[in-house]
Amino acid sequence: MKLTRLVLGVALFLSVLSATAQRPERPPQVVRVGTVQVAEVAPTIAVPGTIYSRDEVQITAGIGGLLSEVLEPGTVVVAGQTVAAIDPTTLRLQRAEQEALLARAQIQVRQLESERRRQAQLSTTSAVSEFQLEQTVANRDLAQADARIIEVRIRQIDDQIRRATTTAPFNGIIVQRMHRAGEEVARGTSLARLTSTDNLEVRAFVPLKYFSRVHVDDLLTIFNDASRLTGAIRALIPTGDVRSQTFEARIDLPDDIAGSLAVGELVSVGIPIRAGEQSLAVPRDAVVLRSDGNYVMRISDENKAEKIIVELGDSAGELIAVEGELREGDRVAIRGGETLADGAPVEINES
Repeated sequence: MKLTRLVLGVALFLSVLSATAQRPERPPQVVRVGTVQVAEVAPTIAVPGTIYSRDEVQITAGIGGLLSEVLEPGTVVVAGQTVAAIDPTTLRLQRAEQEALLARAQIQVRQLESERRRQAQLSTTSAVSEFQLEQTVANRDLAQADARIIEVRIRQIDDQIRRATTTAPFNGIIVQRMHRAGEEVARGTSLARLTSTDNLEVRAFVPLKYFSRVHVDDLLTIFNDASRLTGAIRALIPTGDVRSQTFEARIDLPDDIAGSLAVGELVSVGIPIRAGEQSLAVPRDAVVLRSDGNYVMRISDENKAEKIIVELGDSAGELIAVEGELREGDRVAIRGGETLADGAPVEINES
């Protein structure tokens, strides 16, 4: 009986061992990695900012008259394209009138010049007095001056005809139209508003107590719910608002963000509140937060995961300072690390 039980136990053990040996190994888990680096990490606070276009103008009427065209809101225009136009019929009639007057003045100049030459020949025989010759020369000079005045008037009318058509000074989009075709407007009347969506900036109002912490050309983090990017301070306006105790910082945005941020959108700007210190830092996404402690998953040269307990420090942008058994250049998982087990094999996603 005992022998039978022993044989059954050995057979069961061998069957379990065989099943374990035949069980396929778990495939490596795909992760993305970042690098531990030494960086200056300064604590920041988030202040509100608004997206503005650096290129925004009011399209105004260059002359008074009857509007023949004003582009609709939403129309995308390129530099030099007509945005609004005044009917130039009246100006063209005035130009035709001045051209006729110029022709008349030129005829008078030629007639007086011919008379002057005739009198100059007769003056040698005393048939014409010197006074008469001088009078004819003066009349000719007056006629030439009148002709030049008319030429100037024609150039003035040409300038008005040119200003009857208002063109876009840069590429952009019509965001507002104040008047429509068929309305009579005066010179300087606002007809439309043109905004560029390419050349954007952030205007942030920073507490005055942090004025010494920011400088022109400093890189700041701009973020909202959907994106995070870096911009350089282009200008600081150090005049503080008495009631809000803030000053204005204008921050340039990268050229390749077209379409991701809209003019008028609210964002947050990270402002350093004290000087940063050189420390080990990892990407924020590498830190796994747990109630019993925070850790990162270091990836070894053999592509094995290793759990490293860390203490968190200050953060700045995408980086957060950490203290733990890490070295500069170590690889840490930034995607997929929260489900990794200590010692698990991984496959690096390089995309």
